[in-house]
Amino acid sequence: MRHTAKVAAAILLLASVAPAGAQAPPGTVSWGGPYVGLSLGGEWGQLPGAVNVAPTAAGAVPGSAAVPGTTRHLNGGTQASITGGGQAGYNYQIDNFVLGVEGDFRGGGPSTTTTAPGGLANFPTGSNFKASSDWNASIRGRLGYAWNQFLFYGTGGVAFANANLKSNFAPSTTAGGAALPGSSTSASTTLMGPTYGGGIEYAVSPAISVAGEYRYTDYGHDTVNLGSTATTGAGGAVATAPATGKIGLRENTVLLKVNYRFGAPLPPPPPMPAAMPAPPPPAAPRVFIVFFDWDKDTITPEGQQIVQQAADAYKSGAPVQIQVTGYTDRSGSAAYNQRLSERRANNVAKAMTALGVPQNQMIVSGRGENDNRVPTAAGVREPQNRRVEITAQ
Repeated sequence: MRHTAKVAAAILLLASVAPAGAQAPPGTVSWGGPYVGLSLGGEWGQLPGAVNVAPTAAGAVPGSAAVPGTTRHLNGGTQASITGGGQAGYNYQIDNFVLGVEGDFRGGGPSTTTTAPGGLANFPTGSNFKASSDWNASIRGRLGYAWNQFLFYGTGGVAFANANLKSNFAPSTTAGGAALPGSSTSASTTLMGPTYGGGIEYAVSPAISVAGEYRYTDYGHDTVNLGSTATTGAGGAVATAPATGKIGLRENTVLLKVNYRFGAPLPPPPPMPAAMPAPPPPAAPRVFIVFFDWDKDTITPEGQQIVQQAADAYKSGAPVQIQVTGYTDRSGSAAYNQRLSERRANNVAKAMTALGVPQNQMIVSGRGENDNRVPTAAGVREPQNRRVEITAQ
């Protein structure tokens, strides 16, 4: 059987669905690009046809006549079967519209057996004929509309399937008493015809989708040669006659498909954790200075006000530790000045304690005539050096 016209029609169909370019889709799911997948489903179809045995010629014996040919039609009832295989395709997406091509190949197909009734010429009782198909394929265009994670599409193109016809002629006896041997022959052909349908595809993730699809296919029919079979000839003699078969296939198919799309955009990476803010710089130490009269360790009224400010600062919660350090000027001996600075520091600490500052929160010390605020020569009475510094930090 020549399929040139049908192949040309299939090529024109596929060319009509291939756009010149593609754009990125507006939504979160991109249907564009190549994909591959697996399918599993069911088929229910018919295998119409017939088996024909040609007539035999009349013999030379007076009174003999030709034996007419006989045709036995195959059972055209609907048969169901399981089918499964794979598919591959390519989609272009322009806004919400998806155009593409897809090819698939599946195993499985319907099968039916017809038994010849008794008394039918050329088909002895017990003869039977089996028609079957065990693979099919298609190449199709697809046109769809994307909506959120769904793709609604129609599909159509050309499909191919093999068709097998096996004949089993049972042995019998001719009208003249001659024995007819049984015979068995088979033939196969490839059918081609249009297929069309539609489906719904759902994107489980950016790269994986599942689809449900229905298609109807009419593969047409073809004639096959079944060789020769023994039959009754003129005058009841044994003769042979050529046998031919005609077989076709029509079927409905429902499929569940799973596809993996290459190049689909990956989900965005999780956001980087926010950087921890830098700790604030430590607060600058606050220094309160209590000045003393020459050679005195008692706190003046002005000095008491400074002590009050320092105590209030502590109670506000700002400081964590207080340093109370006493100093003197450079008049007098160094040993005397050291003892005087310690008395001044202790007196300020006692005043702080009286104002609510715990003693264990203070470090009390004396530095004598060291660390002068105003550098002087020995023996100089400098008021800025006669002090106690309260440092809150």
